[in-house]
Amino acid sequence: MDEALTRKIKEDIRKAVYYTAWTNPDQNNEFDLMVTSNAIYFILIEPLTFIPDALFYFKIYNILSVALSSTLTMIRPLSMQIKILPDQEPAKQRALYYPIHLGRSKRLVCSIDDLVNMYHQIHAIPLMDRIAWDPVKSPHAIIAGPTGSGKSYALQTILGIISKAFIQSTDSNNVDDKNIIVVDPKISNLARMSKNLPGVKVIIPDFDTSRQQGIGGRYLTTVVNELKSLETEMYRRQSLLYRQPKVSANFETIGLKPIFLFIDEATALLTGANRQIKQDYIDTLTRLAILGRESGLTILIGLQQARSDYISTLVRDSISLRIQLGRLNSDNTKFLFPELNDMPMIPMGSNHGDGIVSIAGNNVIAGIEPISMPTIVEGDQQ
Repeated sequence: MDEALTRKIKEDIRKAVYYTAWTNPDQNNEFDLMVTSNAIYFILIEPLTFIPDALFYFKIYNILSVALSSTLTMIRPLSMQIKILPDQEPAKQRALYYPIHLGRSKRLVCSIDDLVNMYHQIHAIPLMDRIAWDPVKSPHAIIAGPTGSGKSYALQTILGIISKAFIQSTDSNNVDDKNIIVVDPKISNLARMSKNLPGVKVIIPDFDTSRQQGIGGRYLTTVVNELKSLETEMYRRQSLLYRQPKVSANFETIGLKPIFLFIDEATALLTGANRQIKQDYIDTLTRLAILGRESGLTILIGLQQARSDYISTLVRDSISLRIQLGRLNSDNTKFLFPELNDMPMIPMGSNHGDGIVSIAGNNVIAGIEPISMPTIVEGDQQ
């Protein structure tokens, strides 16, 4: 990192914490700083007259995430991070560790084809200029947010990328295979987009008014039957993998394509169904989420709030990609991000598709940071 920038960041940090981190200004002499291109090391100088616990750790994060927002992006760790610095003198070998990105990430404004080309370059789905998701290494996703936050648009964008990057490009001679299943109880943009894509099976309610159908138990039963078919295929693939001599085999090892299950408006999906059908749905989805990784099954869910009424805790805990869009507060972030005990102090915009993201299993996105989902141009997405 440039020496002048390093010096400026250190100066900004010291100014930010001088009056806010401690009640006693003398305690400002009990820390030192090291700044790299991807982290801030808040070095503790022993002996200390304060307790460097998790409360203090996140207090420093909250102060710096705002104070340094014009220079860098701080990633909020999911838990307190301490690094040992063996090359330092004994009194300075422990540091509070805060991952960062220099500068500010930018929203991608491009076509679906551009995003597909990016995928082939980095082997991950681009979500922002420095944020990408690999569903093979980090399976399953939830995108939550109120009406108008951009969650359905985000699902459409990811579906557009997947249909070209994963499905059509791998077997252009057999596009009749349905390796993408889209469940859309509201028959909204996701369903209308999906009906024109090869390799996609769309499951929507029957809105024939003469038979008084629609969202309800009958529709959810159709969805559950589809999930059970996926479960059968998952077990078939696991049986094939068991026969492989290679211990670390997965679906790619035996030449199979991934399967993607999209469920939009998962809250509406349960409307009008009885308890038994709802429980069957939750149980089957839970098994798919927990067991589907090696067989190549990835689940993507869009809903307003990831409450336990609509999605089980086991499913939620199995999700790697978590995105919360729209206005943020402790009430709507606590379901996807229980690590945030209060209003997240993360600088972000308030535009369509803005929010926060975390990707489990990603060495770069090791915590929570702001995100602005891509804007699609050139008529690829309506």
